Amino acid sequence: MKNPIGRGIDANLNRVSEGLRVVEDICRFVLANQVLQQKTKTMRHSLNSLVSVDDYLSNRNARMDVGRKSSGDLENSRSGAADLVKANSRRVQEGLRSLEEFFKLEDVTMSGKLKSLRYQAYDLEKAALVSLSGRTLKRGLYLILTDPPHGYETLAQLAVDIGLPAVQLRYKGDDDRIHYSLACRMREITAGSDTLFIVNDRPDIAMLCDADGVHMGQTDLPVDRVRRLVGDRMLLGLSTHNISQVQAAKAEPVDYIGFGPLFTTTSKAVPDPVVGPEKLADAVRVSPHPVVAIGGLTLNRIRELDIAPLSNAAVIRAVAHADDPQAAIQTIHHAILEMSP
Repeated sequence: MKNPIGRGIDANLNRVSEGLRVVEDICRFVLANQVLQQKTKTMRHSLNSLVSVDDYLSNRNARMDVGRKSSGDLENSRSGAADLVKANSRRVQEGLRSLEEFFKLEDVTMSGKLKSLRYQAYDLEKAALVSLSGRTLKRGLYLILTDPPHGYETLAQLAVDIGLPAVQLRYKGDDDRIHYSLACRMREITAGSDTLFIVNDRPDIAMLCDADGVHMGQTDLPVDRVRRLVGDRMLLGLSTHNISQVQAAKAEPVDYIGFGPLFTTTSKAVPDPVVGPEKLADAVRVSPHPVVAIGGLTLNRIRELDIAPLSNAAVIRAVAHADDPQAAIQTIHHAILEMSP
């Protein structure tokens, strides 16, 4: 006689695995988000390593399942990719909850591990839905503007025309009204485009001009407090300068990290110690977030970074001081896209 608890475990293992596969495919094919795709895949593998489907396969009896033909009114109704994520995330979360309860009868330790996996599923759903809403950093050149000779507006417009993933306003003056006015003009240029507008250091100005995100440094306001201030709608980045800071950022509510300086840079009066390009691969391996390489980067140096799976590279002088900034933006952006993700 088949074990009814075993039947429940078998059914929910299938339910969770199938739901994760759908979410993974959306992250892979719809979002083209490698980080989320890998997170989803890791969750599937984690479940398989915790509980083997083969151990419960003998309990399966689909033909006699009394719920086989039952369905709700919304079972066949989906209005888009977000609905697919929501429906399949619920399937995963509810399936894990059932497994968690069933295993309280068989293995309490396993029940606790499944509970941890369920909370990961909540985070995954949120991340996927946020990504579908457009608040995600795509691959390519991350352009930082700080007093560029060619003008903020001119370079911001080029960033939009070429389709860069992001342009950051890094204003270092003391006049907040000028800062705010400049941010609003850059917001107008980037609004409705595929280019995210990020404000450096100042979540207040980012909120006032309705920017897409804000980038914080290690000595700025704590990012957990900034997240509470700006909410989930806004992209939040954090600068890191060594692997210890990359490790610490894993626990922070950030969407991406900057890592560097990889080379000597003149963009800061008191620059952080050079980490060297060889550390970039370590940062990419450690961080669950997209990593933006930064610090003294030029076209040739970026091409040398193919040793690591590069998501983004940030430049300042390589574009701002170029004789032909449009050509510089296009060349560097395409060089990054041509690298292995």
